[in-house]
Amino acid sequence: MGGSGTLGGRDDRGTYAPLCLLTPCVRDPIVRVMRNETPIAAAVLPLKSEAISRAEQEAQKVVESVREQLEAAGHDVRVAAPYPNGGLSRGPFMLALGKYLLFSALTVWRKTTYGMNEPMLADVTDERVERFIKEAKENAAKEYDLFVAKLEEKIGTCASAELTGNHVWSHSILTIKKEDETIERWKTQMIVNCSKLGKLFNQFPTRKVK
Repeated sequence: MGGSGTLGGRDDRGTYAPLCLLTPCVRDPIVRVMRNETPIAAAVLPLKSEAISRAEQEAQKVVESVREQLEAAGHDVRVAAPYPNGGLSRGPFMLALGKYLLFSALTVWRKTTYGMNEPMLADVTDERVERFIKEAKENAAKEYDLFVAKLEEKIGTCASAELTGNHVWSHSILTIKKEDETIERWKTQMIVNCSKLGKLFNQFPTRKVK
């Protein structure tokens, strides 16, 4: 996602960019969502705060898992999350790299340098945890706005929209009434993932149901 505090979206090449740099066709749907100007936005945006809350909870779980693994390894990050061996195939290498980067983001070495065969002792610090959780919450907010904008694009214009259920914790059904009186129902369930770079992010798979 973008930098801290900067709202944006994917540009025409699929690269994340601040709102001010997006083309109108990409930017305008996001702006309408932010202003709560459409029936879909009005129905779905109220759950944004819960998405942010869940991001915070999931980030805290990750922090506790890192603490436990680090303690089990005697605080040696080379044991808990070593840099992956270059001989690994791509899948295992990226998983190991994500874990390495996650531990790097949450820990601080106890001294400046370590020898090649010396235990690399480190600790999870409050400052690193605060930054990790803050980033997770900010990303969740941006991702939610993008989810609603993409939902608008997928469904198109409508006369009304009503949400039942809660896709942040379980699943939801968005009932859409089109201008021609046609009724559509769309099911969404939020999924929390960890990227190959050790970052938490949310996905919102949505499909039309009968």
